[in-house]
Amino acid sequence: MIGLTAACVWEEYMSNYYEIFENQLPERLKAELDSAKKLGVKPIKIGEPGFDAVINEGTIKWAVTTNRDLVVIPYLVGSIEVNHTVLTNGEPVLAAGDAEIAGHEGQYFMISISNRSGHYQPSPDSLNIGMEAFKERGIDPTDADKIIEG
Repeated sequence: MIGLTAACVWEEYMSNYYEIFENQLPERLKAELDSAKKLGVKPIKIGEPGFDAVINEGTIKWAVTTNRDLVVIPYLVGSIEVNHTVLTNGEPVLAAGDAEIAGHEGQYFMISISNRSGHYQPSPDSLNIGMEAFKERGIDPTDADKIIEG
């Protein structure tokens, strides 16, 4: 593996075990990131400051990165939809979708979860990766409504 960076080796490893989903609309990325910046939207993780506010404002968008990080953003800011690509700066994902979660201070209840993402178009099977990522971080999707697209 001479000449390969650690990131390339990790990407190769992940692609052997998981399907990786690329941004299907890369020509829109700059405008999407600029819009998110103007709206003050930044990806956050479960437990970080602001997580409770985001989930309790309404539907969220989520993604599991190729590093298995789970990040979320609000679905809407005002009446403006925030794109999934904001979660990863347009980088590939293992899973993506939207969810409804209620709770605060570590006590959360997942209402629904989906694999809905027009930018990444994840497979139905990828929803399992997302559900497992939430469960590993203390949000159990067992009783949530599952909405599967594709």
